[in-house]
Amino acid sequence: MKKFNIRKVLDGLKEQASSSASSGQSGTQENNLMQETLQSENFQLCKTVRHGFPYQPSSMAHDPVQKILAIGTQSGALRLFGRPGVECYCQHESGAAVISLQFLINEGALVSALADDSVHLWNLRQKRPAILHSLKFNRERITFVHLPFQSKWLYIGTEKGNIHIVNVESFTLSGYVIMWNKAIELSSKAHPGPVVHISDNPMDEGKLIIGYESGIVVLWDLKSKKADYRYTYDEAIHSVAWHHEGKQFICSHSDGTLTIWNIKGQGKPFQTITPHGKQPKDGKKPEPCKPILKVEYKTTRLGDPFMILSGGLSYDTVGRRPCLTVMHGKSTAVLEMDYPIVDFLTLCETPYPNDFQEPYAVVVLLEKDLVVIDLAQNGYPIFENPYPLTIHESPVTCCEYYADCPVDLIPALYSVGSRQKRQGYSKKQLCLKVGASDSFMKFEPKNQDSLVKVKSQSPYMSFIGPL
Repeated sequence: MKKFNIRKVLDGLKEQASSSASSGQSGTQENNLMQETLQSENFQLCKTVRHGFPYQPSSMAHDPVQKILAIGTQSGALRLFGRPGVECYCQHESGAAVISLQFLINEGALVSALADDSVHLWNLRQKRPAILHSLKFNRERITFVHLPFQSKWLYIGTEKGNIHIVNVESFTLSGYVIMWNKAIELSSKAHPGPVVHISDNPMDEGKLIIGYESGIVVLWDLKSKKADYRYTYDEAIHSVAWHHEGKQFICSHSDGTLTIWNIKGQGKPFQTITPHGKQPKDGKKPEPCKPILKVEYKTTRLGDPFMILSGGLSYDTVGRRPCLTVMHGKSTAVLEMDYPIVDFLTLCETPYPNDFQEPYAVVVLLEKDLVVIDLAQNGYPIFENPYPLTIHESPVTCCEYYADCPVDLIPALYSVGSRQKRQGYSKKQLCLKVGASDSFMKFEPKNQDSLVKVKSQSPYMSFIGPL
Protein backbone atom coordinates (compact mmCIF):
# COMPACT_ATOMS: atom_id res chain seq x y z
CA MET A 1 0.00 0.00 0.00
CA LYS A 2 1.29 3.45 -0.92
CA LYS A 3 2.30 5.54 2.09
CA PHE A 4 1.24 9.18 2.06
CA ASN A 5 2.19 12.06 4.32
CA ILE A 6 -1.03 13.67 5.57
CA ARG A 7 0.70 17.05 6.10
CA LYS A 8 1.89 17.09 2.48
CA VAL A 9 -1.58 16.10 1.33
CA LEU A 10 -3.16 19.02 3.19
CA ASP A 11 -0.48 21.48 2.06
CA GLY A 12 -0.85 20.32 -1.53
CA LEU A 13 -4.60 20.60 -1.25
CA LYS A 14 -4.33 24.23 -0.10
CA GLU A 15 -1.96 25.07 -2.96
CA GLN A 16 -4.28 23.49 -5.50
CA ALA A 17 -7.29 25.30 -4.08
CA SER A 18 -5.43 28.63 -4.13
CA SER A 19 -4.22 28.10 -7.69
CA SER A 20 -7.70 27.16 -8.85
CA ALA A 21 -9.24 30.25 -7.28
CA SER A 22 -6.69 32.60 -8.84
CA SER A 23 -7.11 31.15 -12.32
CA GLY A 24 -10.88 31.39 -12.11
CA GLN A 25 -11.59 27.70 -12.49
CA SER A 26 -15.09 26.51 -11.68
CA GLY A 27 -16.07 24.72 -8.46
CA THR A 28 -16.77 21.54 -10.38
CA GLN A 29 -13.25 21.45 -11.82
CA GLU A 30 -11.81 22.03 -8.35
CA ASN A 31 -13.76 19.12 -6.89
CA ASN A 32 -12.65 16.89 -9.73
CA LEU A 33 -9.04 17.88 -9.05
CA MET A 34 -9.44 16.98 -5.38
CA GLN A 35 -10.92 13.62 -6.21
CA GLU A 36 -8.13 12.86 -8.66
CA THR A 37 -5.42 13.88 -6.18
CA LEU A 38 -6.72 12.26 -2.97
CA GLN A 39 -7.62 8.58 -3.04
CA SER A 40 -8.72 6.29 -0.20
CA GLU A 41 -5.51 4.26 -0.39
CA ASN A 42 -3.57 7.40 0.53
CA PHE A 43 -4.95 7.31 4.09
CA GLN A 44 -4.57 4.92 7.00
CA LEU A 45 -6.23 5.30 10.41
CA CYS A 46 -4.15 4.74 13.52
CA LYS A 47 -4.34 5.68 17.18
CA THR A 48 -1.96 8.49 18.02
CA VAL A 49 -2.89 9.43 21.58
CA ARG A 50 -5.19 8.41 24.44
CA HIS A 51 -6.73 11.07 26.62
CA GLY A 52 -9.37 11.19 29.30
CA PHE A 53 -10.58 9.00 32.12
CA PRO A 54 -10.16 5.22 31.67
CA TYR A 55 -13.43 3.77 30.40
CA GLN A 56 -15.18 1.40 32.85
CA PRO A 57 -12.45 1.18 35.54
CA SER A 58 -12.48 -2.02 37.58
CA SER A 59 -9.43 -2.07 39.89
CA MET A 60 -6.61 0.04 41.27
CA ALA A 61 -3.17 -0.30 42.91
CA HIS A 62 -0.53 2.07 44.30
CA ASP A 63 3.21 1.79 44.83
CA PRO A 64 3.87 3.87 47.99
CA VAL A 65 7.62 4.04 47.36
CA GLN A 66 7.73 4.98 43.69
CA LYS A 67 4.41 6.86 43.97
CA ILE A 68 2.85 5.23 40.90
CA LEU A 69 -0.88 4.65 40.47
CA ALA A 70 -2.23 1.85 38.26
CA ILE A 71 -5.85 1.56 37.08
CA GLY A 72 -7.31 -1.50 35.34
CA THR A 73 -10.49 -1.54 33.25
CA GLN A 74 -13.21 -3.97 32.24
CA SER A 75 -11.74 -4.16 28.73
CA GLY A 76 -8.33 -5.34 29.95
CA ALA A 77 -6.57 -1.98 29.71
CA LEU A 78 -3.95 -0.68 32.15
CA ARG A 79 -3.22 2.98 32.83
CA LEU A 80 -0.14 3.96 34.83
CA PHE A 81 0.08 7.47 36.30
CA GLY A 82 3.16 9.20 37.67
CA ARG A 83 3.53 12.93 38.14
CA PRO A 84 1.19 15.26 36.17
CA GLY A 85 1.54 14.69 32.44
CA VAL A 86 3.35 11.40 33.02
CA GLU A 87 1.33 8.32 32.14
CA CYS A 88 1.36 5.12 30.12
CA TYR A 89 -1.20 2.82 28.50
CA CYS A 90 -1.01 -0.99 28.23
CA GLN A 91 -3.47 -3.61 27.04
CA HIS A 92 -4.02 -7.30 27.83
CA GLU A 93 -4.47 -9.24 24.62
CA SER A 94 -7.45 -11.23 25.91
CA GLY A 95 -9.45 -8.06 26.66
CA ALA A 96 -10.81 -9.64 29.86
CA ALA A 97 -11.64 -7.39 32.81
CA VAL A 98 -8.86 -6.60 35.28
CA ILE A 99 -10.15 -7.76 38.68
CA SER A 100 -7.01 -7.16 40.78
CA LEU A 101 -3.69 -5.31 40.58
CA GLN A 102 -0.70 -5.81 42.89
CA PHE A 103 2.56 -3.85 42.66
CA LEU A 104 5.85 -5.49 43.49
CA ILE A 105 6.57 -2.43 45.55
CA ASN A 106 9.69 -0.56 44.46
CA GLU A 107 10.65 -3.40 42.10
CA GLY A 108 9.36 -1.98 38.82
CA ALA A 109 6.84 -4.79 38.33
CA LEU A 110 3.08 -5.28 38.51
CA VAL A 111 0.84 -8.36 38.84
CA SER A 112 -2.57 -8.30 37.17
CA ALA A 113 -5.38 -10.84 37.60
CA LEU A 114 -8.13 -11.00 34.97
CA ALA A 115 -11.70 -12.21 34.85
CA ASP A 116 -10.65 -15.02 32.49
CA ASP A 117 -8.72 -16.51 35.46
CA SER A 118 -5.30 -15.58 34.15
CA VAL A 119 -2.50 -13.90 36.11
CA HIS A 120 0.24 -11.82 34.48
CA LEU A 121 3.54 -10.33 35.62
CA TRP A 122 4.36 -6.98 33.95
CA ASN A 123 7.87 -5.59 33.67
CA LEU A 124 7.81 -1.80 34.14
CA ARG A 125 11.57 -1.28 33.94
CA GLN A 126 11.81 -1.22 30.16
CA LYS A 127 10.86 1.50 27.70
CA ARG A 128 7.46 -0.04 27.07
CA PRO A 129 5.84 -2.27 29.72
CA ALA A 130 5.62 -5.91 28.70
CA ILE A 131 4.29 -9.15 30.16
CA LEU A 132 7.12 -11.38 31.40
CA HIS A 133 5.08 -14.36 32.63
CA SER A 134 1.48 -15.58 32.60
CA LEU A 135 -0.51 -18.28 34.37
CA LYS A 136 -3.97 -19.59 33.49
CA PHE A 137 -6.33 -21.32 35.91
CA ASN A 138 -8.63 -23.78 34.12
CA ARG A 139 -10.64 -25.39 36.91
CA GLU A 140 -11.01 -22.58 39.46
CA ARG A 141 -12.18 -18.97 39.24
CA ILE A 142 -9.92 -16.33 40.79
CA THR A 143 -11.64 -14.19 43.42
CA PHE A 144 -8.81 -12.55 45.41
CA VAL A 145 -5.07 -11.88 45.03
CA HIS A 146 -2.58 -10.85 47.72
CA LEU A 147 1.13 -10.07 47.45
CA PRO A 148 2.83 -9.21 50.77
CA PHE A 149 5.42 -6.44 50.85
CA GLN A 150 8.92 -7.71 49.95
CA SER A 151 7.63 -11.26 49.52
CA LYS A 152 8.25 -13.65 46.63
CA TRP A 153 4.98 -15.51 47.21
CA LEU A 154 1.71 -14.49 45.57
CA TYR A 155 -1.49 -15.83 47.19
CA ILE A 156 -4.46 -16.50 44.91
CA GLY A 157 -7.89 -17.25 46.38
CA THR A 158 -10.57 -18.96 44.32
CA GLU A 159 -14.31 -19.37 44.10
CA LYS A 160 -14.00 -22.93 45.40
CA GLY A 161 -12.47 -21.60 48.63
CA ASN A 162 -8.93 -22.82 47.98
CA ILE A 163 -5.72 -20.78 48.02
CA HIS A 164 -2.89 -21.39 45.56
CA ILE A 165 0.60 -19.95 46.00
CA VAL A 166 2.73 -18.67 43.10
CA ASN A 167 6.46 -18.00 43.18
CA VAL A 168 6.76 -14.50 41.74
CA GLU A 169 10.38 -14.92 40.63
CA SER A 170 9.72 -17.98 38.45
CA PHE A 171 5.96 -17.37 38.18
CA THR A 172 5.22 -21.03 38.76
CA LEU A 173 2.67 -22.66 41.04
CA SER A 174 3.90 -24.00 44.34
CA GLY A 175 2.81 -27.42 45.46
CA TYR A 176 1.47 -25.80 48.64
CA VAL A 177 -2.32 -25.44 48.44
CA ILE A 178 -4.59 -24.38 51.31
CA MET A 179 -7.76 -26.43 50.79
CA TRP A 180 -11.02 -25.04 52.13
CA ASN A 181 -11.95 -28.26 53.94
CA LYS A 182 -8.66 -28.13 55.87
CA ALA A 183 -9.06 -24.50 56.82
CA ILE A 184 -12.58 -24.63 58.33
CA GLU A 185 -13.83 -26.79 61.19
CA LEU A 186 -13.52 -30.47 60.38
CA SER A 187 -17.00 -31.06 61.77
CA SER A 188 -18.51 -28.55 59.36
CA LYS A 189 -19.55 -29.98 55.99
CA ALA A 190 -20.97 -26.75 54.57
CA HIS A 191 -18.84 -24.95 51.99
CA PRO A 192 -17.62 -21.57 53.34
CA GLY A 193 -18.00 -19.84 49.97
CA PRO A 194 -15.42 -18.05 47.81
CA VAL A 195 -12.28 -16.52 49.27
CA VAL A 196 -12.93 -12.77 49.64
CA HIS A 197 -9.77 -11.81 51.53
CA ILE A 198 -6.17 -12.91 52.12
CA SER A 199 -3.53 -11.00 54.08
CA ASP A 200 -0.54 -11.80 56.26
CA ASN A 201 -0.17 -10.77 59.88
CA PRO A 202 1.87 -7.51 59.94
CA MET A 203 4.07 -8.96 62.69
CA ASP A 204 4.36 -12.50 61.32
CA GLU A 205 4.30 -13.21 57.60
CA GLY A 206 3.92 -16.90 58.40
CA LYS A 207 0.34 -16.30 59.61
CA LEU A 208 -2.42 -15.68 57.06
CA ILE A 209 -5.89 -14.31 57.61
CA ILE A 210 -8.33 -15.96 55.19
CA GLY A 211 -11.82 -14.51 54.85
CA TYR A 212 -14.65 -16.54 53.31
CA GLU A 213 -17.82 -15.03 51.94
CA SER A 214 -20.06 -16.96 54.36
CA GLY A 215 -18.64 -15.10 57.38
CA ILE A 216 -15.85 -17.49 58.42
CA VAL A 217 -12.35 -16.13 59.04
CA VAL A 218 -9.35 -18.41 59.53
CA LEU A 219 -5.90 -17.62 60.94
CA TRP A 220 -3.69 -20.07 59.05
CA ASP A 221 -0.17 -21.10 60.06
CA LEU A 222 1.87 -21.61 56.89
CA LYS A 223 4.63 -23.56 58.64
CA SER A 224 2.47 -26.09 60.48
CA LYS A 225 -0.09 -26.18 57.65
CA LYS A 226 -3.07 -25.88 59.95
CA ALA A 227 -5.50 -23.32 61.32
CA ASP A 228 -4.54 -21.63 64.60
CA TYR A 229 -7.91 -19.95 65.16
CA ARG A 230 -11.28 -19.72 63.47
CA TYR A 231 -13.77 -16.86 63.76
CA THR A 232 -17.43 -17.08 62.78
CA TYR A 233 -19.99 -14.32 62.23
CA ASP A 234 -23.60 -14.61 61.06
CA GLU A 235 -23.23 -12.11 58.22
CA ALA A 236 -21.28 -12.38 54.97
CA ILE A 237 -17.81 -10.80 54.86
CA HIS A 238 -16.77 -8.28 52.22
CA SER A 239 -13.31 -7.20 53.42
CA VAL A 240 -10.78 -7.55 56.25
CA ALA A 241 -8.08 -5.16 57.54
CA TRP A 242 -5.31 -5.56 60.14
CA HIS A 243 -4.21 -3.31 62.98
CA HIS A 244 -0.49 -2.71 62.44
CA GLU A 245 0.44 -4.51 65.68
CA GLY A 246 -1.07 -7.74 64.36
CA LYS A 247 -3.16 -8.38 67.48
CA GLN A 248 -6.51 -7.26 66.05
CA PHE A 249 -8.29 -7.21 62.72
CA ILE A 250 -11.54 -5.69 61.49
CA CYS A 251 -14.16 -7.16 59.13
CA SER A 252 -16.88 -5.43 57.10
CA HIS A 253 -20.17 -7.25 56.62
CA SER A 254 -23.24 -7.39 54.42
CA ASP A 255 -25.53 -5.95 57.12
CA GLY A 256 -23.57 -2.70 57.40
CA THR A 257 -21.62 -3.69 60.52
CA LEU A 258 -17.92 -3.67 61.37
CA THR A 259 -16.60 -6.33 63.73
CA ILE A 260 -13.26 -5.98 65.53
CA TRP A 261 -11.62 -9.24 66.63
CA ASN A 262 -8.73 -10.12 68.93
CA ILE A 263 -6.74 -12.90 67.25
CA LYS A 264 -6.73 -14.97 70.46
CA GLY A 265 -10.40 -14.40 71.26
CA GLN A 266 -12.16 -16.29 68.51
CA GLY A 267 -15.47 -16.80 70.34
CA LYS A 268 -17.07 -13.45 69.53
CA PRO A 269 -16.04 -10.02 68.26
CA PHE A 270 -14.27 -7.69 70.65
CA GLN A 271 -16.46 -4.87 69.33
CA THR A 272 -19.31 -4.48 66.83
CA ILE A 273 -19.98 -1.14 65.13
CA THR A 274 -22.78 -0.04 62.82
CA PRO A 275 -21.49 3.30 61.50
CA HIS A 276 -24.76 4.39 59.84
CA GLY A 277 -27.30 2.35 61.82
CA LYS A 278 -29.88 3.98 64.04
CA GLN A 279 -29.28 3.01 67.65
CA PRO A 280 -32.55 1.92 69.37
CA LYS A 281 -33.09 3.18 72.90
CA ASP A 282 -34.28 -0.19 74.23
CA GLY A 283 -30.86 -1.81 73.70
CA LYS A 284 -31.87 -3.86 70.68
CA LYS A 285 -29.66 -4.37 67.65
CA PRO A 286 -29.40 -1.44 65.24
CA GLU A 287 -31.40 -1.60 62.06
CA PRO A 288 -29.51 -3.36 59.24
CA CYS A 289 -27.83 -1.16 56.68
CA LYS A 290 -26.43 -1.65 53.21
CA PRO A 291 -23.26 -3.76 52.91
CA ILE A 292 -19.92 -2.21 53.77
CA LEU A 293 -18.00 -3.19 50.67
CA LYS A 294 -14.53 -2.29 51.93
CA VAL A 295 -12.85 -1.10 55.11
CA GLU A 296 -9.30 0.06 55.80
CA TYR A 297 -7.82 0.51 59.28
CA LYS A 298 -4.83 2.89 59.46
CA THR A 299 -2.99 3.96 62.61
CA THR A 300 -1.17 7.15 63.55
CA ARG A 301 1.65 7.60 66.03
CA LEU A 302 0.22 10.63 67.83
CA GLY A 303 -3.54 10.34 67.37
CA ASP A 304 -6.55 8.12 66.89
CA PRO A 305 -6.62 5.54 64.10
CA PHE A 306 -8.58 6.06 60.88
CA MET A 307 -11.34 3.69 59.79
CA ILE A 308 -12.29 4.37 56.18
CA LEU A 309 -15.13 2.53 54.51
CA SER A 310 -17.36 2.51 51.44
CA GLY A 311 -21.04 1.61 51.59
CA GLY A 312 -22.92 0.86 54.80
CA LEU A 313 -25.57 3.57 54.48
CA SER A 314 -29.01 3.13 56.00
CA TYR A 315 -31.69 1.72 53.70
CA ASP A 316 -33.90 4.76 54.32
CA THR A 317 -31.39 7.07 52.58
CA VAL A 318 -33.11 6.67 49.23
CA GLY A 319 -31.62 8.71 46.42
CA ARG A 320 -28.49 9.60 48.35
CA ARG A 321 -25.29 9.66 46.35
CA PRO A 322 -22.53 7.09 46.96
CA CYS A 323 -20.48 7.92 50.05
CA LEU A 324 -17.08 7.33 51.58
CA THR A 325 -17.05 7.39 55.38
CA VAL A 326 -14.02 8.52 57.38
CA MET A 327 -14.12 7.64 61.10
CA HIS A 328 -11.40 9.28 63.18
CA GLY A 329 -11.69 9.25 66.94
CA LYS A 330 -15.17 10.43 67.88
CA SER A 331 -15.82 12.14 64.54
CA THR A 332 -17.49 10.54 61.53
CA ALA A 333 -17.40 12.32 58.18
CA VAL A 334 -19.60 11.18 55.28
CA LEU A 335 -18.19 12.33 51.95
CA GLU A 336 -20.61 12.19 49.02
CA MET A 337 -19.32 11.23 45.59
CA ASP A 338 -20.68 12.13 42.17
CA TYR A 339 -20.47 8.57 40.85
CA PRO A 340 -20.51 5.01 42.26
CA ILE A 341 -17.32 3.96 44.06
CA VAL A 342 -15.31 1.26 42.30
CA ASP A 343 -12.46 1.07 44.81
CA PHE A 344 -10.42 3.20 47.22
CA LEU A 345 -6.90 3.11 48.64
CA THR A 346 -5.41 4.92 51.63
CA LEU A 347 -2.06 6.56 50.93
CA CYS A 348 0.39 6.21 53.82
CA GLU A 349 3.86 7.44 54.69
CA THR A 350 5.35 3.94 54.96
CA PRO A 351 4.94 0.73 52.98
CA TYR A 352 5.69 -1.38 56.06
CA PRO A 353 2.47 -2.91 57.42
CA ASN A 354 3.93 -3.40 60.92
CA ASP A 355 4.60 0.31 61.50
CA PHE A 356 2.31 3.26 62.18
CA GLN A 357 0.89 4.00 58.74
CA GLU A 358 0.39 7.77 59.14
CA PRO A 359 -2.28 8.08 56.41
CA TYR A 360 -2.31 11.39 54.55
CA ALA A 361 -4.78 10.89 51.69
CA VAL A 362 -7.38 8.57 50.19
CA VAL A 363 -7.57 7.83 46.48
CA VAL A 364 -11.16 7.07 45.45
CA LEU A 365 -11.72 5.44 42.07
CA LEU A 366 -15.19 6.28 40.79
CA GLU A 367 -16.92 5.02 37.67
CA LYS A 368 -16.17 8.27 35.85
CA ASP A 369 -13.66 10.15 37.98
CA LEU A 370 -10.64 9.91 40.28
CA VAL A 371 -10.84 11.78 43.59
CA VAL A 372 -8.05 12.24 46.14
CA ILE A 373 -9.07 13.32 49.66
CA ASP A 374 -6.71 15.16 52.01
CA LEU A 375 -6.85 13.52 55.45
CA ALA A 376 -4.52 16.07 57.06
CA GLN A 377 -6.86 19.07 56.79
CA ASN A 378 -10.12 19.76 58.60
CA GLY A 379 -13.19 18.93 56.57
CA TYR A 380 -11.21 16.53 54.35
CA PRO A 381 -11.02 18.68 51.20
CA ILE A 382 -10.10 17.04 47.92
CA PHE A 383 -6.92 17.71 46.01
CA GLU A 384 -7.20 19.64 42.79
CA ASN A 385 -6.70 16.92 40.21
CA PRO A 386 -3.51 17.52 38.19
CA TYR A 387 -4.32 14.79 35.66
CA PRO A 388 -6.34 15.63 32.52
CA LEU A 389 -8.72 12.74 33.03
CA THR A 390 -12.21 13.94 32.19
CA ILE A 391 -13.13 15.63 28.93
CA HIS A 392 -16.82 14.88 28.98
CA GLU A 393 -19.24 12.11 29.89
CA SER A 394 -20.97 11.75 26.52
CA PRO A 395 -19.46 9.83 23.57
CA VAL A 396 -17.42 11.68 20.95
CA THR A 397 -19.61 12.64 17.95
CA CYS A 398 -17.40 15.08 16.05
CA CYS A 399 -13.70 15.60 15.44
CA GLU A 400 -12.02 18.53 13.67
CA TYR A 401 -8.49 18.87 12.31
CA TYR A 402 -6.65 22.22 12.35
CA ALA A 403 -3.42 22.83 10.44
CA ASP A 404 -0.79 25.55 10.80
CA CYS A 405 -1.43 26.05 14.53
CA PRO A 406 0.89 28.42 16.41
CA VAL A 407 3.76 26.64 18.13
CA ASP A 408 2.72 28.00 21.53
CA LEU A 409 -0.85 26.69 21.32
CA ILE A 410 -0.24 23.34 23.04
CA PRO A 411 1.68 24.85 26.01
CA ALA A 412 -1.14 27.36 26.34
CA LEU A 413 -3.72 24.57 26.51
CA TYR A 414 -1.70 22.80 29.20
CA SER A 415 -1.59 25.93 31.33
CA VAL A 416 -5.31 26.70 31.14
CA GLY A 417 -6.69 27.05 34.64
CA SER A 418 -3.36 26.41 36.36
CA ARG A 419 -2.76 30.04 37.35
CA GLN A 420 -5.92 30.45 39.39
CA LYS A 421 -6.31 28.35 42.52
CA ARG A 422 -9.89 27.24 42.88
CA GLN A 423 -11.57 27.59 46.25
CA GLY A 424 -12.56 24.67 48.47
CA TYR A 425 -9.66 22.43 47.51
CA SER A 426 -6.74 21.21 49.59
CA LYS A 427 -3.95 23.74 50.04
CA LYS A 428 -1.45 21.03 49.18
CA GLN A 429 -0.55 19.96 45.68
CA LEU A 430 -1.14 16.36 44.66
CA CYS A 431 1.84 14.99 42.80
CA LEU A 432 2.62 11.36 42.17
CA LYS A 433 6.07 10.78 40.81
CA VAL A 434 8.32 8.13 39.28
CA GLY A 435 11.90 7.08 39.94
CA ALA A 436 14.86 8.78 38.31
CA SER A 437 15.80 7.52 34.88
CA ASP A 438 19.06 5.93 36.04
CA SER A 439 18.18 4.87 39.58
CA PHE A 440 15.36 3.96 41.89
CA MET A 441 14.74 4.10 45.61
CA LYS A 442 14.90 0.79 47.42
CA PHE A 443 14.13 -0.20 51.00
CA GLU A 444 16.67 -2.37 52.73
CA PRO A 445 14.71 -5.03 54.68
CA LYS A 446 17.20 -5.07 57.56
CA ASN A 447 16.76 -1.38 58.31
CA GLN A 448 13.26 0.00 58.01
CA ASP A 449 14.33 3.55 58.85
CA SER A 450 16.67 4.09 55.93
CA LEU A 451 16.34 4.46 52.20
CA VAL A 452 19.16 3.34 49.96
CA LYS A 453 19.52 4.57 46.41
CA VAL A 454 20.44 1.68 44.16
CA LYS A 455 21.63 1.92 40.57
CA SER A 456 19.59 0.00 38.02
CA GLN A 457 20.86 -1.40 34.75
CA SER A 458 18.04 -0.01 32.62
CA PRO A 459 16.01 3.23 32.73
CA TYR A 460 13.21 2.90 35.24
CA MET A 461 9.79 4.08 34.08
CA SER A 462 11.44 6.22 31.41
CA PHE A 463 8.68 5.18 29.02
CA ILE A 464 6.28 7.45 30.88
CA GLY A 465 8.10 10.67 30.16
CA PRO A 466 10.87 13.04 31.16
CA LEU A 467 11.45 13.84 34.80
